[in-house]
Amino acid sequence: MPTPAELLQVLTLDSGWYVEQLLTRDATQTGGTFSTAYRLSKPDGSSAFLKAMDYEAALSAPDPAAQLKLLIDAYVFEREIVELCGERKLSRVVRAIGSGKVLSNAVPGSPSKVVQYLIFELATGDLRQTLSSMPQFDLTWTLKCLHEIFVAAQQLHTHRIVHQDIKPSNVLGYGPEGAKLADLGRAWHPAIRAPHDEMPCAGARAYAAPELLYKGALLTEDERRYGADFYLLGSMVVFMFTGLRTTASVMACISPAHTWKNWTGTYDQVLPYLEHGFADVLQHLRLSISNDRLWTEILDIVQQMCDPDIKRRGDKLHKATIGSRFQLHRLISKLYALHTRARLGILQAT
Repeated sequence: MPTPAELLQVLTLDSGWYVEQLLTRDATQTGGTFSTAYRLSKPDGSSAFLKAMDYEAALSAPDPAAQLKLLIDAYVFEREIVELCGERKLSRVVRAIGSGKVLSNAVPGSPSKVVQYLIFELATGDLRQTLSSMPQFDLTWTLKCLHEIFVAAQQLHTHRIVHQDIKPSNVLGYGPEGAKLADLGRAWHPAIRAPHDEMPCAGARAYAAPELLYKGALLTEDERRYGADFYLLGSMVVFMFTGLRTTASVMACISPAHTWKNWTGTYDQVLPYLEHGFADVLQHLRLSISNDRLWTEILDIVQQMCDPDIKRRGDKLHKATIGSRFQLHRLISKLYALHTRARLGILQAT
């Protein structure tokens, strides 16, 4: 039987949006476990995306009240964080248009239920969908997209928001406007409490910084938050050139006994094995980049950003007495320069 969140189609919201079409996720998309997506429209031809919170699964949990509170708190957090982004006018972060609640259509024999929702600007698709539709690798577009993703993260970090779940399905395309970062449901902000704040790893584990997966890693708040986002951004560079998920690939390159699911020692003890796996990932990356000049530049970025040793990770030119070593300014400038050279034909993929 459909859940209340799955019964909003053909309703008209108080704001005038018409719930036009239920959107289903394909095999390349992740996330959205506790939400249902719709396409919205208005008579003037404008369109939007609706994320309806689905609380029905909470009712069958061992402790329904506790699970329901968890999901409601998560909704309130996301609503507050996207409203903050809207107030700050973060141009590279997906814009929230509104929020509210609505009664679902009645299931025969059952009453309608209140469904809470968020409305966002509608994208043309996520990064995986965009890449699957491209006939061949496009270096200029790749570098432009990476530059936009890095700028999005910098905009968030400037306002003390850490995304914590940067991955291809959370990068959305907006035609001429370019790429924007979406889904702040797992983000962190020091002044806005979230149910996932104390989780060792708030985002998808296949992409997460390895120190968040292993027990016992001693991390500062800066390393745990900004250092992990830094790693996720570097992983996006690897993904764009190889299609690989860096952390999942590192785990696949090492002995099962040394993976985070099986390891019982300290993080420092497992680091040599992770460095070996990371070296294998870099070899895969090298096979995808035949131009030596481009390889040197991309290797420099990835080594700074994805080193499994959190103490070595960071801007290599950072001065210890000035700010965080996970600042993105220099890397953003580097990506902009690479994109410009590729656009002018000075830098080639091969």
